[in-house]
Amino acid sequence: MSYILFAWISAFFYGLETIIGKLTSKYSLKNPWLFNIVWGLFVLVFTTPFAYLNGIHFPSSWGNLLFASFFSALGGIFYVLAVYALDVSVLSPLFNVRTVFSVILGGLFLGEVLTFNQYILITLIVIAAFFVSLDEKLNWKSFFKRSIAIGLLEMMFLSLMSIFIKKTVADIGYWSTSFWVALIGWVMSLLTFPLFIKDLKKTKIVKYSGTFLISLVSTVGTLASIKATSINVSISTVIISLPMSMIMVFIISRVKPELLEKHPLKVYIIRFIAAA
Repeated sequence: MSYILFAWISAFFYGLETIIGKLTSKYSLKNPWLFNIVWGLFVLVFTTPFAYLNGIHFPSSWGNLLFASFFSALGGIFYVLAVYALDVSVLSPLFNVRTVFSVILGGLFLGEVLTFNQYILITLIVIAAFFVSLDEKLNWKSFFKRSIAIGLLEMMFLSLMSIFIKKTVADIGYWSTSFWVALIGWVMSLLTFPLFIKDLKKTKIVKYSGTFLISLVSTVGTLASIKATSINVSISTVIISLPMSMIMVFIISRVKPELLEKHPLKVYIIRFIAAA
């Protein structure tokens, strides 16, 4: 299959992932660090059988793999923090900023050539990012918040992960990359152990059902994303960054506004225009 198809599959499942993640953070697990570590464990469990059946081996090269795992761990942590801190309709279009990071990093690290038109589009995306965070007061200062900074850091770490994923796939292959990045990234995330140990002891098993579901959806999205970005970083990232969850949450806000978020129509119109 074409890498473009894998990118579209990834975009849909990542959109669904954000919706499930927001629901879980709001109604199930209140500790983002616990959410992250359980999520990462489930993703590893789901990824391992696919990787094993398709052939994995002990890495012959560790440099790019360790960087990919490190940025995967940071990207996962900041993604969860962003889910807790931001509306879905703000977080989803912020993924367009990931496109900016990925295109620039692709040019710096992978030799992908940037055209003049791409520089113009990058500038437009940066400008539009100011508008996706506008609230009911339409205050441009809403962009300069800690929650937005968390979202932007997440995009940068995910972009760096994509760069080193591509390098790692070239070193050790697709399935070995999928397994080892999931494993090493999760082990690195265990450094946050002191931040969730108390809640781990008192959280009921049923509270992890949302994390289980999001991990399953995330695994499909991640495997499709790795496949797409291993062939082409820039175009794949553009497709993967489309605000699918923003469309989903807007529909939910019209049908059941108390479930996730509710804003005046003018706010959504501005956010959709900025995302577009």
